This record gives sequence, C-alpha cells and structure tokens, in this order.
Amino acid sequence: MALWSMDVHARAWICLLIAFLSYRWVQCAELSFLLNDGNRIPAVALGTSLGHQPDGTRILSVNHSLAEAVQWALEAGYKHIDTAALYRTEAEVGRGVRMYIDNNGRRSDVYVTTKLWNDAHDREEVLPALRKSLEELQMDYVDLYLMHYPMAYHKDGSISSTDYLTTWAAMEEAKDLNLTRSIGVSNFNLTQMERLWNNCRIKPAVLQIEVNPTITQDELVQWCKEHGVVVTAYTPFGAILGRKSDAPPPRADHPLLKRLADKYHKTVAQILIRYLLDREIVAIPRSTNKGRIRENIDDFQLTAEEVSDLSQFNINYRLRTPAKWYPHPEFPFEKKNLTDEQIKFIIEHSRED
Repeated sequence: MALWSMDVHARAWICLLIAFLSYRWVQCAELSFLLNDGNRIPAVALGTSLGHQPDGTRILSVNHSLAEAVQWALEAGYKHIDTAALYRTEAEVGRGVRMYIDNNGRRSDVYVTTKLWNDAHDREEVLPALRKSLEELQMDYVDLYLMHYPMAYHKDGSISSTDYLTTWAAMEEAKDLNLTRSIGVSNFNLTQMERLWNNCRIKPAVLQIEVNPTITQDELVQWCKEHGVVVTAYTPFGAILGRKSDAPPPRADHPLLKRLADKYHKTVAQILIRYLLDREIVAIPRSTNKGRIRENIDDFQLTAEEVSDLSQFNINYRLRTPAKWYPHPEFPFEKKNLTDEQIKFIIEHSRED
C-alpha cells in the first residue's frame, strides 16, 4: 500500500534506502563522528525530504505516514533524523519523535537536524525561523542547524543582497542561546567554505553536500577533514539506483557493484551507504519501508581498495543542480552552458530546491 499519494516511480525512489541497525553489532549501531565543537553526530541519518510529483509539486505526508516511519526508524535503532523547513516535514518528524519518546524513548537518544531556508537569511529573520522550526518539531532545541544554501532570497523570490556571513552571525547567536547544539552549512563550495571559515566566531561543524561514487567531492571532503568539519551526504545513491534515464552510468547492474554485493551478501544500496561510512562521511538515505529501515549494513566493511575502486566512477555528475538560481551571485555549483532563454524557462518551470 502506498504511504504517500504519488506515482509508482516516485514511490519506488523514496523507498530506496538502507539503514544500518542490528543488535548483534552494537559498535556500528553506535557509529558516530566527532564534531569540532565537541559534540558527536550519528553516522547514518533518515532523510525526510519526500521529493516532488512529476508536475513539480512537493510530496507531503498522508495520514501521518512519515511520523510512523520516523518512529519505526528510532525504534529500530536509528539515532539521527534529517529534515528542513523547506521539506515541510518538520511537524511529522516531531510527531514521530514524540511517539518514540512516549514509548519509553528519550529525547537525548535522538539527533535532529533541520535547516534554514533561503528566504530567512536576514540577521533578524534567522532566530524566528529557527523558533518556528522548533515549534513544528515540538522541541526546545535541535542538535544541528544548517544554512541550507549560501544564497539569500526575499520572500517574493527576488534575490537578496544579504551576505551569508551576516546570516552566519545569527546562526552563531542561535548556538549561544542553546536553540541548537551545533551549527553548519549545506551546499557551500570550497571558496565559500574558506571565506566563512576565515570570517566567523564559531566554526561550522558540518557541511552537507551531494556525495556518492559519481560525485566524490574529493577536494572539498579533504578540506573538511583537514579543518575538522564533518561532511554529511545527501543523494547517497546518486543516479545509480535512480530512475533518471538520461543519467550517465553506472547502474546497479554494473559488474563491480554486483561483485561487491555478492561478496558481502548485501544489496547495492547497502554497498553505497557503506562506501560513504568508510570515507567517514555521514550518509542520509531515505525510506518509508519498514523492512528496509530494519535492514542492516553494520556487519561488514569495505577494504580501502574497494572504496578506491568505487571512487573511479567519479565524473562529477551532480544529480541535483537548482538551475533556477543561476543568476544568484553566490550560486555554489558549476553552471551548464545555457542561453538566457533557457535559464528563463528553467526559472519559470523548476522546483523550489
């Protein structure tokens, strides 16, 4: 039975996930990475962005199905739930966490990440935006608050001149007020990370970016490791398990992926999640399937050679590039060669993220 009202292809994509939990290997169930502020972040997070319908409208949870998935994940042993104001899932995440706590769980056992959206970058807007997220989540604090993008926009969709350094100063204040335990950023490029690092009072603890074998982000990941910034990875499967027909290879039937899956008696999805963990990168897969949430990837580890072999798929292929924001001076990604007419069309027809 469908958990969301969506077409079968969208549902199949959302249900692609691997989680790691098995009582028999407690060490991986407790796997976490140390942040530069002294806090720790669990190494696997349940992603709660539900994506979009084919017509571009955002998919929303129906009959509290996402809340149930969050509760299942926490009861199965997940520690980390990733959401954002943009996803419109904070209330469902909060409900799921509350159901878990009401069944003898503890808030301190749950690590919650949420994110500041682009239209609340002015310094006086950041704290109200976070407080609104906390209200949706029914929480007094979040464990990690991220600036979703380095680009500021007004509520009407026009470009704002607010510098992300100004926004960051308000993020620092949020940490000072204990509204969040840690602060970080998402979708920043190397130049932006260096500028932020050199012009802040509190260093960013986390950078969330797209990472998978077809976009390994080696230079940016290495910079983060050298500076004690933990990388968290969205779209961990890239197009390998996706339905994007025009995406470059590989696919799940590639001989290397099949060989590793056979060797470890795992699925290709499990191999891809393990690839990130073995690079000390937090993985953020998505699923609403109770069985897949309970699958484990915690009883094996790839060799260094196997991690290197998977990285050979790298072609810097970004599955998600919000081309509608090309005109913004802080657009963080490489731009395709598009005409002004093409960019105008994209802006008028593209999704919000």
